[in-house]
Amino acid sequence: MAQNNLEVGMKCIKYMLLCVTAIFVLTSALIISVGTTIYAIYYDVSFFLYDQMFSPATFIIVIGVIMLFVSLFGCVGALKESTCLVNIFAVILSLVLVLEIAAAIAAYTLRGQVTKMLDENLRDTLPYYYTNSEVASSYDFIQSRLNCCGVDSYLDWGEVQNAQGTEGISVANITVPFSCCAQTRRHILGEMEVEECEKLYANGCLPRITYLVYQSAGLLGAGAMTIAFIQIIGIVFSFSLATSIRKAKSERERRRWEIQERMINAYTSLSPDTEKKPVVYVPFHGQTVA
Repeated sequence: MAQNNLEVGMKCIKYMLLCVTAIFVLTSALIISVGTTIYAIYYDVSFFLYDQMFSPATFIIVIGVIMLFVSLFGCVGALKESTCLVNIFAVILSLVLVLEIAAAIAAYTLRGQVTKMLDENLRDTLPYYYTNSEVASSYDFIQSRLNCCGVDSYLDWGEVQNAQGTEGISVANITVPFSCCAQTRRHILGEMEVEECEKLYANGCLPRITYLVYQSAGLLGAGAMTIAFIQIIGIVFSFSLATSIRKAKSERERRRWEIQERMINAYTSLSPDTEKKPVVYVPFHGQTVA
């Protein structure tokens, strides 16, 4: 009866671990997707970010790839009832759990530095718009994609010295780039079709890009903590399954020795003329001798 209960309990834990492993595969793919998406967002505005802002996103991608491969240990170990593989699975999960907590802490720490970093970088690079092509392409990208103009508003372009021969939109003696245009209108001038800007983006880029990077960092931290919670469940199931497998194997070994002992005793009882020899019982691995 105890043997049957042990077998049933081990099967329940085994199938639970297989379910958790399947969830790990799905969450690994999800966290890799989130990490690559956040990395792509950071890359688009990388000119205004410090290099360490990419660390949590890269860390999350690496963790997702590791979890994807580690899930194989749990799946194979559960199917083959291998104590070694299940223990390896649990230990690696514990190490990855520590890495995920570190990634979440790093993401939330860098989150608090976003506003100051972006404010400094946007204001420092704005005066070089007409002299540096990288600055120009970076500003044009965020202004057109985030629907913004300047740092705080389009008035910031009044402090930028316009180079001779450059084109732009003239508003109240201020020349702003074409990427600040929110709405255009086409009309015929002579034999030519001219596109004229009717409306500029009213909002500055600082609050828009700050919100984007701030929320992305928060998403990374939340994703890491969510996966960490699932991993804790997987670690508990893994160690429980390893213990159950060890107990079941010990019980099977004990019963095997009992059957052998009964067979020897039965053989000696059927052969009375044969000299009876004492039966030596060899304890199996894991059993203590009384």
